[in-house]
Amino acid sequence: MGGLALQSVGCSGQAVPDAASLAGTWKSSRLATPLHLHANGDWEIKADDGAVLQYGVWRLEGRQLVWFIRLNGGLVREANGLVSFGPQRFELRELDGSVTRFDRLE
Repeated sequence: MGGLALQSVGCSGQAVPDAASLAGTWKSSRLATPLHLHANGDWEIKADDGAVLQYGVWRLEGRQLVWFIRLNGGLVREANGLVSFGPQRFELRELDGSVTRFDRLE
């Protein structure tokens, strides 16, 4: 993947990635299996054999990555603040205050 596309947001002076910059396959510090963020807004966690373990949709809202998790026939919304980002790594603040790191696999 090429360089990270950035946009300025408001007067905070902080830049945020655009959604296309986060599309790809990532290794999470919390998961044993890769997370796939698709450019069309879908996401999925797949086992080594290709079986989908969890899935939903995602989008960026300013400096938050918002997940919609498909669970029991409905959608659960979770928003995590973007702590840091770069072309090969980003970090999110979880609801419990901890930080999850994502390293690009492809």
